[in-house]
Amino acid sequence: MPRIRKGAVQIRFEILEFLYYHTKPQLRTYIWRKATSLSYDDFLKHLFFLKEKGLVNETDDGFCRITEKGRKVYDELRNALPSIL
Repeated sequence: MPRIRKGAVQIRFEILEFLYYHTKPQLRTYIWRKATSLSYDDFLKHLFFLKEKGLVNETDDGFCRITEKGRKVYDELRNALPSIL
């Protein structure tokens, strides 16, 4: 069975979803292992995008958490996706 490649929006949604439900700060490598099946370099590109947009914050020691803006975006996406699919 061919493996279906996920798009950037789906990958970023899954990272936000993981952080949305894990409210304590999560180590970057833990998020990578638990929320994605990407290579670490690809994961970092998506995480950088989410941080750049203000949806995720990361501390100097590599712990990440979703921001209030990220929670709102996640809620909007979660509500919109069923109507799109």
